[in-house]
Amino acid sequence: MRKLLNRELGRKSIDQYRKSEKSAFVIVLDNVRSHNNVGSIFRTADAFLTKKIYLCGITAKPPQGIFRKLLLVLPNQLNGAIIK
Repeated sequence: MRKLLNRELGRKSIDQYRKSEKSAFVIVLDNVRSHNNVGSIFRTADAFLTKKIYLCGITAKPPQGIFRKLLLVLPNQLNGAIIK
């Protein structure tokens, strides 16, 4: 079995993602220190079409080099994140 390329995964385009109906829940990250954990939560929220993600306290915030690398999503899709 070979590893699939990104274009073979059947993911939505950025426009399709923005136009799609979002889930009715939001995620609040308060004082999450690990960039790895924040990136994982962003990827999970992306998969579930989460409406918003609130980043509070000392939670890692974009655009930090390692943060973008861990997100594995296009920076244009980060418009759902609200930094407090």
